Amino acid sequence: MSRALDKEIVASLQNDDPTSIYEDISSALCQDREELLEIEFLGKSHPLPPGTNFLLDENSIAIPKVKLVQAFVVARQIFFNLVDDCPEDKLHVLRNSATVILLMDPEHITAANSRKRLLLRAGAPSPEMLKAMLRKELLFVDSFLTARLHRHTKSPTLWGHRRWILEKCQTVGMGYDIQQDLHTIILVAAERHPRNYYAWSHLRWVVQNLCVEDKTKSEISLFIKDWCLRNPSDISGFSFLLFCLAPFETPENVPRSEASTFVCEEVLGLAVSFKWTYESVWVFLRTIVATGLVANSQRSAFLEAINNLLATCQDEPKARSNLKNAMRWFEENQQTNVSLRVKDNDLASVQG
Repeated sequence: MSRALDKEIVASLQNDDPTSIYEDISSALCQDREELLEIEFLGKSHPLPPGTNFLLDENSIAIPKVKLVQAFVVARQIFFNLVDDCPEDKLHVLRNSATVILLMDPEHITAANSRKRLLLRAGAPSPEMLKAMLRKELLFVDSFLTARLHRHTKSPTLWGHRRWILEKCQTVGMGYDIQQDLHTIILVAAERHPRNYYAWSHLRWVVQNLCVEDKTKSEISLFIKDWCLRNPSDISGFSFLLFCLAPFETPENVPRSEASTFVCEEVLGLAVSFKWTYESVWVFLRTIVATGLVANSQRSAFLEAINNLLATCQDEPKARSNLKNAMRWFEENQQTNVSLRVKDNDLASVQG
C-alpha cells in the first residue's frame, strides 16, 4: 500500500492552521449537552468549504478525516505537555485534548485514564459535584460508543472506561436504568458493529454486577431472544442469550427447562422456515439441545431439521459445514452434563 498523500490533502495540510482546526473541533465536541452526540467522519467525497472544519446540526456532528488528523497532532502536543502536572486552570484544556485524542484513537489508554483522574479531581469537593461529573462523562463515552464509527463501537478501552464510570456511579448511590441502557447504548453499538463482543460482554457484566432484579433479567432474556431472531448471524447475541437462559426464569416463573424449550422451539422453527444455516444459529441450537434442558421433541426436531437442510443446500459448502459441525458436536456432547454457563469465547471462533 502506498503511503503517498494526495495532492489535495498535501495542499490542505500546508494551507490550514492546525491550531485553529483543533480549537474549532474540540469546542464543538466538548459543549455541554443533555443528549448523545451523533458523530460521523467525512471522507474525500464530502469536501467542505474553505474555513469550515466540521458540520454541526443540533446533536449531530460530521468531521472530515483530514481535519481530525490535523486536530489530533495539536491535541497530542497539548496533552503531553499537561498530563503529568496539570495546573487547576488548565484542567479543561487537558480534558478537551483527551477528547480529540480518543476520537482519533479510541485505544489511547493514557488519554482515557487521564479523564478518570480529571473526573475524580473535579468531583472531589462534594458528592453532588461528582455525580454531575459522572453523568457528563457517561454521556461523553456513550456518544463515542454509539457513533457510526467502526473502531469506537467495539473499543475495549472505551467499554472499560464505561464500566469504571458505572462502578463509580454505584459507589455514590446513583440510580441505574438497565432497560434504557440496553435500548439506547448497548444494542445500538451491537447493531452498528455486528458481533460486538465487547458490547455484549459489557451487558453481561451489568447483569451480574449492578443488582438487576430477577424479573428484569427475565424480561431482558425475552427481548434478547427477539433481537437474535432479527439478527440471526450475530454469534455474540446468541452467546448472551445462552447466558440468559442459564440462571433466570421467565416472568411467569416457568421452570428453566420450559423456558429453554420455548426459546429453542421458536429459534428452530424460524431456522427451518427461513432455511438459516448461520453458524451462530446452529451453535446456539446444538448447545441448548445438548444440555438436556429442552423437551425430547426438540431434540428430534433439531436432528430432523439438520437433515432436511442438508438435503436443500447441496451446493453450499459453508452451510453444509455449519450444519454437519453442529450435528457432530451434539452427538459428542449430548450424553455429558453440558452447562449453559458458557464462557465468553466458548461458542465459536467467529467473533467479529
